[in-house]
Amino acid sequence: MSVSLRHRALPTCVAGLAIIVALLGNASSGQSQTVTANFGSRSGSTPAVPSGLFAVGGVGVDVTAQGPVSTLTSAGVTGTRFWIPLQQIYATSTPNFSILDAQLKNISAAGLHPIGVIYDTPPSLGSSACSAPSNVATWGKMAASVVANVDQKYPGLLQDYEIWNEPELATSLCISDATTRLTTYVSMFAAAASAMHAQAQADGQTIRTGGPVISQMSQASTWLPALLDNSSTAPYVDFVSFHLYITGQTNIDDGMTWSSLYTITQSSTQGLAHFYQMIESLVRAGKQPNAVSTPIYVSEYNDNWAYAVDCCRNDRTYAPLWNSVAVTDFLNTVYSGASAGPSRLAYFNAVGSYFCIMGAYDADMDCNPSQTYLYPQFYAFALFASPSYLNLQAGGHMAVSVSPASTTSGLSATAFYTSSGDDVVIINPTSTSYSSVNVTLANPGLTSATGTMYLLNSTNADIASQSVSLSSVSGGYSTTVTVPAYSTVAVSLKGTNQTGAATTTPPPASSTDAPSAILTVTPTAGSLVVSVDSSKSTGGGSAIVGRTIAFGDGTWLNWTPTATHTYSKAGTYTVVLTVKNQSGQATSASSTVTVN
Repeated sequence: MSVSLRHRALPTCVAGLAIIVALLGNASSGQSQTVTANFGSRSGSTPAVPSGLFAVGGVGVDVTAQGPVSTLTSAGVTGTRFWIPLQQIYATSTPNFSILDAQLKNISAAGLHPIGVIYDTPPSLGSSACSAPSNVATWGKMAASVVANVDQKYPGLLQDYEIWNEPELATSLCISDATTRLTTYVSMFAAAASAMHAQAQADGQTIRTGGPVISQMSQASTWLPALLDNSSTAPYVDFVSFHLYITGQTNIDDGMTWSSLYTITQSSTQGLAHFYQMIESLVRAGKQPNAVSTPIYVSEYNDNWAYAVDCCRNDRTYAPLWNSVAVTDFLNTVYSGASAGPSRLAYFNAVGSYFCIMGAYDADMDCNPSQTYLYPQFYAFALFASPSYLNLQAGGHMAVSVSPASTTSGLSATAFYTSSGDDVVIINPTSTSYSSVNVTLANPGLTSATGTMYLLNSTNADIASQSVSLSSVSGGYSTTVTVPAYSTVAVSLKGTNQTGAATTTPPPASSTDAPSAILTVTPTAGSLVVSVDSSKSTGGGSAIVGRTIAFGDGTWLNWTPTATHTYSKAGTYTVVLTVKNQSGQATSASSTVTVN
């Protein structure tokens, strides 16, 4: 698998102009809007956003190359979810943990925080991997042996264990009768979770077990109480997890567009917030210990469950936009009845057919795993999570209020504060550019404040930033920003806490060492066709985030390290390679080509 990072972008000069135009906006088409957030003087009394919120499935397992993994972790995406198949470990009567150990070695080296999924039935207990175990007690002991192995070799690394995956589906837990499938799962959870906890206690380690890991929201009102109200399982439910996909193949077949997807996403009966709040209410009503504070993990989510290309999942415009909406909607559930938002949000998936956060960046955008260019949705997570931007992966608190919050039309917003500052995120899901959005940050709890604006859209896919002028208003600050069509804009306020402590300025994403641009062009004379190779270039102390090859004849190419180019006429041309790293430093190299 290639380890080339990033997606295609505009040439430096064109991108710079586009940023300026986007930031200035088009006043003739814009509309005046107001966004207000109350930070409650950073009192710490509002719902907390836990650290380590963001995860992507398969990092460190399906994606193991250091470059791609470190790009995700340095952007604040430090969680992952991976599979622990008992069929593989217990292919014979003697357990073989070699594959699991190798995966945990990669996860540990990358500094990732994993969720492990205990699933599959070994041949000794069933005719197929999805069979119900013929002896659930033995199956539970096998699950406990995984804990023993992990505790011995990687103590403290793997603490979160899901038991099975989407067991409500007959294709996942192969029992035809739905009632029997549910009772079997409950017995499996009881056997495994109790044995796993006993093993961890004997090892002097702490683990968390959770479920039911369902994906069919119509089954939630049956499956969650069956797990949470049963005396054999409730004591071992340390977190509740579920999967959320709000559209499917039928929507694609019906011609799903951004408009229809957004309508469903914000729906009061089908949307992300609706289903999360439904799960949360069931969790709080359960009989498990600490029901009022049981963490909820959305351990898989995406816009559509179908393994197919849809309108928006990997689209340059709509992928970052939808994921900004999704994160905002999950956070904003605390403003519409939830006592807490999710403790984990795991995007599905790192790599794989149609679902990815990196892959071949081409016209198909189908997540071909032959390359690992960052897909557009990555930048939504980077904006929220990265210490270079809003730093939410470090944890924080929601604002007391934000207006407007999640909406069904027009602008949406969310607001939170971290050790880095007070942040307001504004999303424009429409085709209208709002050129004069007044943003008020009330009761910020900060003095001597400065403001920065971040812009994410298809034109500014690498997240543009600029300082903003703040005006002192009664009880806070205000500023005016442009929110272009189909864009996410964040206003970040930094200053000195009223307690006297300064908010911390996020460190750069990586080392300040300059990148190295290495360009090879062959042949340099004679032929109309030349081969260009920039693959030996390095990012210095961090990953390459920009790569442009200009051929000197008015054409250029972004993000592809090697290429073949055909000149249309004779002449002397200068080929220029420019690479940029995560610290924002750029370096160029050139080569002269004479075409006869």
